[in-house]
Amino acid sequence: MGDLGIALIAAGAALAGSALTGWFTIAAGRRQAAAARYAGDEQARAVIDTVNRTLDEQRAARVEEARRQMYTQFLMAFNETLNLLKPCNPQSARRSGLEKVHALYSLVDLEGPEDVRAAASAVREALLDVAELLDDYHRDSAAAYDWELERCAAARRVFLSTTHAVLHGGA
Repeated sequence: MGDLGIALIAAGAALAGSALTGWFTIAAGRRQAAAARYAGDEQARAVIDTVNRTLDEQRAARVEEARRQMYTQFLMAFNETLNLLKPCNPQSARRSGLEKVHALYSLVDLEGPEDVRAAASAVREALLDVAELLDDYHRDSAAAYDWELERCAAARRVFLSTTHAVLHGGA
Protein backbone atom coordinates (compact mmCIF):
# COMPACT_ATOMS: atom_id res chain seq x y z
CA MET A 1 0.00 0.00 0.00
CA GLY A 2 1.56 3.14 -1.02
CA ASP A 3 1.18 6.74 -0.14
CA LEU A 4 -1.79 7.04 -2.45
CA GLY A 5 -3.66 4.27 -0.62
CA ILE A 6 -2.94 5.82 2.74
CA ALA A 7 -4.07 9.22 1.46
CA LEU A 8 -7.28 7.68 0.10
CA ILE A 9 -7.98 5.88 3.36
CA ALA A 10 -7.28 9.08 5.34
CA ALA A 11 -9.51 11.10 2.99
CA GLY A 12 -12.26 8.48 3.24
CA ALA A 13 -12.00 8.45 7.03
CA ALA A 14 -12.14 12.26 7.10
CA LEU A 15 -15.13 12.21 4.75
CA ALA A 16 -16.88 9.56 6.85
CA GLY A 17 -16.11 11.49 10.04
CA SER A 18 -17.44 14.71 8.52
CA ALA A 19 -20.58 12.95 7.32
CA LEU A 20 -21.13 11.34 10.71
CA THR A 21 -20.53 14.66 12.49
CA GLY A 22 -22.92 16.39 10.06
CA TRP A 23 -25.57 13.76 10.65
CA PHE A 24 -25.28 14.18 14.44
CA THR A 25 -25.35 17.96 14.04
CA ILE A 26 -28.51 17.78 11.93
CA ALA A 27 -30.16 15.41 14.41
CA ALA A 28 -29.22 17.67 17.32
CA GLY A 29 -30.50 20.72 15.40
CA ARG A 30 -33.81 18.97 14.75
CA ARG A 31 -34.14 18.05 18.42
CA GLN A 32 -33.38 21.65 19.42
CA ALA A 33 -35.88 22.95 16.87
CA ALA A 34 -38.55 20.54 18.15
CA ALA A 35 -37.82 21.58 21.75
CA ALA A 36 -37.99 25.26 20.80
CA ARG A 37 -41.26 24.68 18.92
CA TYR A 38 -42.70 22.81 21.95
CA ALA A 39 -41.57 25.58 24.32
CA GLY A 40 -43.10 28.21 22.00
CA ASP A 41 -46.37 26.25 21.81
CA GLU A 42 -46.49 25.95 25.60
CA GLN A 43 -45.76 29.64 25.99
CA ALA A 44 -48.50 30.50 23.48
CA ARG A 45 -50.95 28.24 25.35
CA ALA A 46 -50.06 29.95 28.62
CA VAL A 47 -50.60 33.39 27.08
CA ILE A 48 -53.94 32.31 25.58
CA ASP A 49 -55.05 30.84 28.92
CA THR A 50 -54.11 34.06 30.70
CA VAL A 51 -55.98 36.17 28.15
CA ASN A 52 -59.05 33.90 28.40
CA ARG A 53 -59.03 34.09 32.20
CA THR A 54 -58.71 37.87 32.05
CA LEU A 55 -61.59 38.12 29.58
CA ASP A 56 -63.74 35.84 31.75
CA GLU A 57 -63.01 37.98 34.81
CA GLN A 58 -63.83 41.16 32.88
CA ARG A 59 -67.05 39.62 31.57
CA ALA A 60 -68.06 38.59 35.10
CA ALA A 61 -67.28 42.09 36.38
CA ARG A 62 -69.44 43.64 33.64
CA VAL A 63 -72.33 41.30 34.47
CA GLU A 64 -72.01 42.11 38.18
CA GLU A 65 -71.93 45.85 37.49
CA ALA A 66 -74.97 45.64 35.19
CA ARG A 67 -76.83 43.72 37.88
CA ARG A 68 -75.77 46.16 40.58
CA GLN A 69 -77.03 49.12 38.55
CA MET A 70 -80.30 47.39 37.69
CA TYR A 71 -80.94 46.35 41.28
CA THR A 72 -80.16 49.88 42.48
CA GLN A 73 -82.51 51.46 39.94
CA PHE A 74 -85.26 49.02 40.89
CA LEU A 75 -84.78 49.78 44.59
CA MET A 76 -84.81 53.54 43.95
CA ALA A 77 -88.04 53.18 41.96
CA PHE A 78 -89.50 51.13 44.81
CA ASN A 79 -88.64 53.83 47.37
CA GLU A 80 -89.99 56.57 45.11
CA THR A 81 -93.23 54.67 44.48
CA LEU A 82 -93.69 53.82 48.14
CA ASN A 83 -93.54 57.56 48.89
CA LEU A 84 -96.24 58.13 46.27
CA LEU A 85 -98.48 55.40 47.67
CA LYS A 86 -100.21 57.59 50.22
CA PRO A 87 -103.91 58.32 50.50
CA CYS A 88 -103.31 62.04 49.92
CA ASN A 89 -101.57 61.53 46.54
CA PRO A 90 -103.59 61.37 43.35
CA GLN A 91 -104.10 58.02 41.69
CA SER A 92 -102.26 59.19 38.54
CA ALA A 93 -99.06 59.84 40.54
CA ARG A 94 -99.33 56.43 42.19
CA ARG A 95 -99.85 54.73 38.81
CA SER A 96 -96.85 56.56 37.33
CA GLY A 97 -94.61 55.21 40.08
CA LEU A 98 -96.00 51.70 39.64
CA GLU A 99 -95.31 51.84 35.90
CA LYS A 100 -91.69 52.74 36.57
CA VAL A 101 -91.36 49.85 39.04
CA HIS A 102 -92.95 47.48 36.53
CA ALA A 103 -90.57 48.59 33.75
CA LEU A 104 -87.52 48.15 35.97
CA TYR A 105 -88.85 44.82 37.23
CA SER A 106 -88.78 43.60 33.63
CA LEU A 107 -85.10 44.47 33.44
CA VAL A 108 -84.35 42.80 36.79
CA ASP A 109 -86.20 39.77 35.45
CA LEU A 110 -83.82 39.71 32.46
CA GLU A 111 -80.67 40.19 34.55
CA GLY A 112 -81.63 37.51 37.09
CA PRO A 113 -80.75 35.26 38.74
CA GLU A 114 -83.95 33.47 39.74
CA ASP A 115 -83.82 34.25 43.48
CA VAL A 116 -83.45 37.99 42.80
CA ARG A 117 -86.24 37.85 40.25
CA ALA A 118 -88.50 36.20 42.83
CA ALA A 119 -87.61 38.79 45.50
CA ALA A 120 -88.24 41.64 43.02
CA SER A 121 -91.57 40.07 42.11
CA ALA A 122 -92.56 40.03 45.79
CA VAL A 123 -91.63 43.71 46.08
CA ARG A 124 -93.67 44.58 43.01
CA GLU A 125 -96.67 42.57 44.23
CA ALA A 126 -96.54 44.26 47.64
CA LEU A 127 -96.59 47.69 45.98
CA LEU A 128 -99.48 46.65 43.74
CA ASP A 129 -101.44 45.49 46.78
CA VAL A 130 -100.91 48.87 48.47
CA ALA A 131 -102.07 50.62 45.29
CA GLU A 132 -105.19 48.44 45.11
CA LEU A 133 -105.98 49.20 48.74
CA LEU A 134 -105.61 52.93 48.07
CA ASP A 135 -107.94 52.74 45.08
CA ASP A 136 -110.77 51.89 47.51
CA TYR A 137 -109.31 53.67 50.56
CA HIS A 138 -111.52 54.96 53.37
CA ARG A 139 -110.96 55.66 57.06
CA ASP A 140 -111.44 52.02 58.06
CA SER A 141 -108.60 51.01 55.72
CA ALA A 142 -105.85 52.55 57.86
CA ALA A 143 -104.97 49.31 59.65
CA ALA A 144 -104.83 47.37 56.38
CA TYR A 145 -102.74 50.16 54.85
CA ASP A 146 -100.22 49.97 57.70
CA TRP A 147 -100.07 46.19 57.35
CA GLU A 148 -99.44 46.48 53.58
CA LEU A 149 -96.67 49.00 54.23
CA GLU A 150 -95.04 46.51 56.62
CA ARG A 151 -95.32 43.87 53.93
CA CYS A 152 -93.55 46.24 51.50
CA ALA A 153 -90.79 46.83 54.04
CA ALA A 154 -90.36 43.08 54.57
CA ALA A 155 -90.25 42.45 50.82
CA ARG A 156 -87.65 45.22 50.47
CA ARG A 157 -85.48 43.61 53.17
CA VAL A 158 -85.67 40.24 51.40
CA PHE A 159 -84.78 41.89 48.08
CA LEU A 160 -81.78 43.64 49.67
CA SER A 161 -80.46 40.50 51.33
CA THR A 162 -80.94 38.47 48.16
CA THR A 163 -79.16 41.00 45.95
CA HIS A 164 -76.40 41.34 48.53
CA ALA A 165 -75.88 37.57 48.46
CA VAL A 166 -75.80 37.56 44.65
CA LEU A 167 -73.41 40.48 44.33
CA HIS A 168 -71.08 39.50 47.14
CA GLY A 169 -71.52 35.75 47.17
CA GLY A 170 -70.73 35.10 43.49
CA ALA A 171 -74.13 33.67 42.47
